[in-house]
Amino acid sequence: MTNMQAEKFQHRWLIPLVILLGFFSDGSLSLAFSGFFFDNSLQMAPQLFLMALVLCTFAMPASNLLFWYALLGGLAYDLFYTGLIGLYTLIGPLTYLLTKFLLNYFGKQPIYQLGTFVITVLVGQVILFFLADFFNLTSASLGSFISDALGPTILLNVILFAIFFWPTRWLLQFIHQKRGR
Repeated sequence: MTNMQAEKFQHRWLIPLVILLGFFSDGSLSLAFSGFFFDNSLQMAPQLFLMALVLCTFAMPASNLLFWYALLGGLAYDLFYTGLIGLYTLIGPLTYLLTKFLLNYFGKQPIYQLGTFVITVLVGQVILFFLADFFNLTSASLGSFISDALGPTILLNVILFAIFFWPTRWLLQFIHQKRGR
């Protein structure tokens, strides 16, 4: 039994709270800064929901409940923001599984968490683009997608990671606190 499996985590209720905060922060930032995020041909999508999934997976990698939180969070994300079961029902659990896979190769340092987050945003955005292209929901070429949507989205999310990483990490550290004094 590994140290992660043997460790008893306290305050596990913070995990869904952090995911919920990321969930609502995506929509709030998109609404508040829509003129900036969706200006002319540039499209930047905040992905704080995915960041919350990545950081929670780094905080509690042995928890199997995270997969279900990711699935339910992705389903809720689709239903709340689009009214349809859609791609985040797939992207949420995929983010969790990809993060779990990358944990085999990455340490828990913030730079690796950022790298994992960038990879998950990249994979999520590519899935969104190719499915939109497959269903003829976009007329953008691959080149314009990379320069007008993917690049700006990754840049925005790196900035958001720098802003929200430390408060989120501070909140998630309570999971590892022991009972008693």
